[in-house]
Amino acid sequence: MKISRNDPFDLNLCIRGLGVQVTYMHSDVYEFVYHFTFKKSLRLYAKDFKNPWEQSIDDHDFFLKIEDPVVQSVLTAMEKLIDYKLEIALRFGIDEVADLSNEFIVAQAWRFKTYRLVYKQSKSYKKLIPYYDRTLAGIIATLSLYACTLTAQSYKIPRVLKAQLDLPDMDNFRLLNRDDNNVDLLINLIVDLKKSLDGFRALMITKSK
Repeated sequence: MKISRNDPFDLNLCIRGLGVQVTYMHSDVYEFVYHFTFKKSLRLYAKDFKNPWEQSIDDHDFFLKIEDPVVQSVLTAMEKLIDYKLEIALRFGIDEVADLSNEFIVAQAWRFKTYRLVYKQSKSYKKLIPYYDRTLAGIIATLSLYACTLTAQSYKIPRVLKAQLDLPDMDNFRLLNRDDNNVDLLINLIVDLKKSLDGFRALMITKSK
């Protein structure tokens, strides 16, 4: 299934593709939570917990008990992504399992690709730090492109909208259509994730001192 910027914009398809993409995003962040936990705080159990999917931990309360501030920072970002996914699933009647098994819908998720580190297990706790930073920054960038698409109601994002994404602070949302509830919801997620990324970076600076 090929996708093109010239495809006619379809709000429902766009949101469902975004929903699949967000599922990939929070699954990716979950892997970071998992590996950060078992590479440091629970490293005594690392041999038994190498694969976040084969030895998965679905109870978020488990991670809430981990005292490592890095784990807590990453967990916050993951929960924000999950909350957003649940909200759009409710708004649009999305069946996550059905969409993930639908090749046409999955194809929609790759209109805007984001960075993903596949081999996290082979990286040390310390080496995972910059990869997580890059991953979350990539997630924010991808979600920002979706906000532009929803504003323009087109897969061809106008240059003026793309250009504003490089502006500091809230200026990069100035031209987005916050009167659209879907755009506003997405912007709120982006703002929360930016705060999480800023907090993570500040934490890294503190740890390096």
